[in-house]
Amino acid sequence: MKHFLFTTVLGLAGWGLATAQTQSAITRDGSYWARTIQGSIDASASARLRVETTGNVTLRGAAGDQGAYTLTIRVRAGDAREAEALLGQVNVKTGTEGGWAYLKVTPPRTGSSGLELTVTGPRALRQVWAETQGGNVHASDWDGDLDARSAGGQIAVDRIRGRSELRTAGGDIQVGSVGGPVRCSSGGGAIRVDNAGDAAWLETAGGEIFVHQAGGPVQAATGGGNIRVEQAASTVVARTAGGLIQVQQADGPVTAESSGGAIQVSSAKGVRCESAGGAIRLRNVAGAVHAFANSGSIMAELVSGRGMQDSVLSTNAGDITVLIPSNLALTVRATNESGGEGRINSDFPEFRSRAGRFPNVGPLEADGALNGGGPVLRVNVVGGTIYLRRTK
Repeated sequence: MKHFLFTTVLGLAGWGLATAQTQSAITRDGSYWARTIQGSIDASASARLRVETTGNVTLRGAAGDQGAYTLTIRVRAGDAREAEALLGQVNVKTGTEGGWAYLKVTPPRTGSSGLELTVTGPRALRQVWAETQGGNVHASDWDGDLDARSAGGQIAVDRIRGRSELRTAGGDIQVGSVGGPVRCSSGGGAIRVDNAGDAAWLETAGGEIFVHQAGGPVQAATGGGNIRVEQAASTVVARTAGGLIQVQQADGPVTAESSGGAIQVSSAKGVRCESAGGAIRLRNVAGAVHAFANSGSIMAELVSGRGMQDSVLSTNAGDITVLIPSNLALTVRATNESGGEGRINSDFPEFRSRAGRFPNVGPLEADGALNGGGPVLRVNVVGGTIYLRRTK
């Protein structure tokens, strides 16, 4: 197998990036012809690395101050001569500019089936930027910040100590462990974050969003998928146009809005939920609790000793069940506007039902003070029943 050696030294402002490049002979790969190009990168004087390509790209941080790349490109051609002409159009540029070391790969104008680019570099770089016009991006083991862009492929990152900003026009985004904040945007794919060390801002036009753990606030929005947040060290804001929202634990207030799905919050310091077409389930919630359902039931489990504040529960078509600890200081104002069919069932003698001005027509009301009274809980139902249940 023949190898051709090319050596290029490019530099600006008195310091540069040295590249020794080798090209393999052309080989047949099924219906394609392929060539592999390898090069070394001296990024010792640079704090940042930028990679631009068309195709799939993998970036890995490593010890030391040297870098390298391996490029495999395939073209469809009738014979070796035609393949040689097409592969000769591959353009690989390296250099330095404005404090950045860069690697730019341009495939042939026609006949290319895409390319595979693998880049390794000093893991201690302050910033790594990768952009592809039509492929996936995989990046891991970098100490600094990472920015990744794709015109439509998947993005997967792991073991990034700095922040990460990831954008794709239509693929999934997978985040393993990132030490800093995470910002993800997809034109229609799913987003999954296993561990963000700080805040997480996540947005997709039509996929699901999953967060296992975030060390700061979480903001998640999707045009038509489910949202699940297992643990957030601060506030959670979640919005979906047509899916389920689940928040397992938030160390701050939760704001959740769904245009067509249920909402479930298992632990939070304050809740504001709105559902246009699904049930709302709230457990172990404290602070101010506001829940509004246009068409669905509401269940809220209150806890004592966690600083409850004035709250409102309201639905236009469904039941409301409130689980109230016996030792909670609370004032209740409950109204059932279902007419003669409306009911208020209470386990507490302190909350007594009474008919409105027009029995069997007007609203049914119940109010009272538990343990001397406290924050006011307003409960309003249309087309359902109110249940005020005692918990131990």
